[in-house]
Amino acid sequence: MNKLDAIVYIGRFQPFTNAHYKIVKMALETATKVIIVIGSAKRARNIRNPWTAEERRDMISSVKDFKDYDIEFILQPNSNYNFNWWLKDIQEQVSKITNKNDKIGIIGYKKDSSSYYLNYFPQWKFIDVPELENGLSATEIRDLFFEKAKITQSAVNADVYQWLLNWKKNNIELFNNLVSEKKFITDYKKKWENAPFQPIFVTTDTMVICKGQILLIKRKYNPGKDLYAMPGGFLNPDEYLKDCAVRELKEETGIDVDKSILKNSIELTKVFDEPYRETRGRGITHCFLINLKLKELPKVKGSTDAYGASWIPLGSLDSMQDRFFGDHYQIIKNMLVQID
Repeated sequence: MNKLDAIVYIGRFQPFTNAHYKIVKMALETATKVIIVIGSAKRARNIRNPWTAEERRDMISSVKDFKDYDIEFILQPNSNYNFNWWLKDIQEQVSKITNKNDKIGIIGYKKDSSSYYLNYFPQWKFIDVPELENGLSATEIRDLFFEKAKITQSAVNADVYQWLLNWKKNNIELFNNLVSEKKFITDYKKKWENAPFQPIFVTTDTMVICKGQILLIKRKYNPGKDLYAMPGGFLNPDEYLKDCAVRELKEETGIDVDKSILKNSIELTKVFDEPYRETRGRGITHCFLINLKLKELPKVKGSTDAYGASWIPLGSLDSMQDRFFGDHYQIIKNMLVQID
């Protein structure tokens, strides 16, 4: 078979496992150029995404077997609630590093519903790969690394193993924070392990804008300690969603605006339900956009759950996206494009 000019391999690589390594080796045999798209770029660290896109690029680049090959990287941010925009972005990025008449392929393993994106590049030849490494997943390797503070050397390439050890040594405080978050998540899930069904948590988030500013809190505790977020929280059994949104907003920010004005200023409500948006479990949030048309920014103050509440210029959001909790940046971006 004649080699393809380029082949695309998309993944999060959290971390780069032996299965990932073998797929890249297959790709190198199939195409002249391998384009590795590293997903979840510009995201704040959490136990599901502990390494930045730049770190994962360096992790993969550390593999000595790849040194003499043409491998290029695309660091791709998520677009959780605009899939077509994500597809468009990847296609544009690939076109910049390939030629117009190149024969391009895409390689991957359709393991479950999370691999659905592989069906959305019909213009590229699909190279299917079988299950590798007996299905050992990156999730299991992360659990070893952050729960038992060790990693099985046979689970990753030797160069990646050394990279991980060096990363831990050079980032011990960060490592310990992630270990603490992992323990919190594990203990949190244990509370529900005897429930007859997997729990689904319902929350609200409130996006308040006024005079070109957005109201954000900074989280005080795990998960997401020190990260920016919209004010919000869990729905009580005896309240409506709108009441929950306003209650949490007042509790977490102390915003100096009457509840009736806040409710009457709601311009948009939308549900956000990406299945992996919450590390604590399945979480569905209802976001309420409140557009305050006041002469001055209302006074705010933080609560016991937050370091503080503050007004942030909308123009600063893009530069802050790797400091947001969960998918809050993606939600804000999605809501903003739907209002004047």
